[in-house]
Order: sequence, then structure tokens, then C-alpha cells
Amino acid sequence: MKKKVINMTVKQLALFSTVALCGSLVACSGSPKPAVEPAAAPAAPAAPARVVADMNDPVNRYSYALGMDLGKAVSNINVPLNMKLVMDAISDQVDSTRPALLTDSVAEVALQELLLKMQAKKDADAKAAAQKTLDEQAQFLAKNIMDTTVKVTPKGVQYKILKDAEGISPKAEDKVLVHYVGALLDGTEFDNSVKRGEPLEFPVGAVIEGWQDLLQVMKEGQMVKAWIPSALAYGEEGVSSIIPGNSMLVFEVELLKVNVTNPEPAPAEVPAASQDSVAGVAPAQDSATAEVKPAPEQVAEPAEVKPAAEPAPAQDGAVAPAEAAPAKADAKKPAKKSGKKAAKPAKK
Repeated sequence: MKKKVINMTVKQLALFSTVALCGSLVACSGSPKPAVEPAAAPAAPAAPARVVADMNDPVNRYSYALGMDLGKAVSNINVPLNMKLVMDAISDQVDSTRPALLTDSVAEVALQELLLKMQAKKDADAKAAAQKTLDEQAQFLAKNIMDTTVKVTPKGVQYKILKDAEGISPKAEDKVLVHYVGALLDGTEFDNSVKRGEPLEFPVGAVIEGWQDLLQVMKEGQMVKAWIPSALAYGEEGVSSIIPGNSMLVFEVELLKVNVTNPEPAPAEVPAASQDSVAGVAPAQDSATAEVKPAPEQVAEPAEVKPAAEPAPAQDGAVAPAEAAPAKADAKKPAKKSGKKAAKPAKK
């Protein structure tokens, strides 16, 4: 192996010297040509032609498939690799006569180191991409707001009315029915209810903050184009591979229907006479025909019925009515209370 490396180095040095010499000659094109032409650089050996195996052979087929699988795994590693050593290690593991260069324990530690480097590189790349996206977003919003047709919600969502309407505006507790198309700033579409042919119904308070802010300034029947900053959408984390971190979202939203959750009751109409009675004022009437009625709260309870005064003594031969008898009996009680004795009838 060392011999091959040395030979390769010598060839590379020879090639480098030849190229450097040619470069010097080109730079000094005004000087006379040398008497002796330099020897031409030896041609690089041609790569051996690839022999394509017969893929109808089951062994060849699954052998190549296994190599494809390993290759896909290696291609996802985002740190530098020495591919020759990768191939050598595979051969060392397959061929038991070839000694491995690492023990299993050392190899395990090395793989842990590889995983840490991969994660660090992934985080660094994601951070750089997120910062770039954030900068592009800020530049776009600063330029977009200069358009006089663009409005801004209380929390900072920019929007433009594509179709106006005069319907009601939803509140946070209401439900809405909408059609929408969602995309990233570069135009990459990630959702489309129009293509599905199926509008979406949901409570206003159940979606991202930018949607809540936008819907509550819209009116039923309106259609708008909106630019929702990442801070009012999915922030630094984004949504998996669909929405990268710090992505501003561009939506076309049509508010089809507002379903009010707790509608306010309409005030009942009260007749004028009832209003007067509630206010405690009797309606004006003609004094000649007006019937005086006591107010409900002023109706007096019926007076206690007191016994009639004691009748005068019956004359000779007169017969008192039967219904008057109880009155005579009761009439004696008031006489006792007043201290006077009841008069006795005169004897014949």
C-alpha cells in the first residue's frame, strides 16, 4: 500500500511540475520560444471499463441491492468520509482472512464520535438556514408594507383584500368555514383546501396566532392574501421538513361562513303602555271616562266585616226575621266591652 501511495505522489508531483512550467511559458509569451520543446505530459491512465453484472442472477441482484442500501445510509452522513477506508472495512468484515484495523470497542467509540459530529453539523446548518430565512423575511416585509393596498393586523400580519364583503367578523370563540392556499415565501405550496375541494371548519382560537389575528379583522365573504411572520406561525422550529424554521407563511384565505357560538339576544319590543306601567306612570285618559284603579301595590286588603249595630227592641206582636237572630246574639258582645248593660224588653 505504501508503494502505491509513493508512486501516486511522484506522478502528482510530475504533473504539477509540468503544469507549472506550461503556465510560466504562457505568462511569458513575449519571450522567444525555447530551442527544445518540453516533453508532453504522460496521459493519465484510462479508468477501467465498468463491468455490469447480470442482474437476472438472484445473487447479483440482492448483492447490489444491499450495496444500494449501504450507499444510501452513507450518503446521508453530512461529515467528511474516507470512502476507500469505508470499502476496506466492508472487505475486512466480509473476508475473515483480512484483519480488522479496529477492535469492536474502539469502533463503537468512533461511531459515537461520528454521531456527535453529524448532529453538530446538522444543527449548524439548520441555524444558518434559519437565520438566512429570517433575514429574507424581514427584507420582504419591509418592502411589502410600502404597497398602499397592504394593511396590517394589530399583531403584525400583512394582508391585501382580494375580494371585499360586508359580513360579520368572527370572534375568538366563534367557528369559521374557510378555503385557503398555504405556501412559503419562495412559492413552495404546502397545503391547499381548494384542490381538495373541501373547505375547513375550525374554532378561531384553535389555530396559529397569525390566523387568529387575521380572521378577526376579516368579514364574512372576504378573500385576502396574507403574509404571516414566523413569530406568529411556527417560529424557529418549523414543522418537520414541510415548513423550515423561521419561515414566513403566505396564505390566500376566503372566509366563507362565520358560525357565532354565543349570539347576543335581540332586545324584546315593549308596548308603550307596558313601558308606562313599568315606569310607574299611568297612561293619559279622558277624565270623563277614565276608570280609577288603584296601582297593584296599593290595593288594600278587604276590611274586616264587623257586626251590625244592635237593632231596636221589637215592638209588641212583632216577629224578628230568622236571619237576624245571629246578629242579636253577636250584638251582646260589644255591649259588654263598652260597659253598658243590654236593655231588657219592657213587660206587658
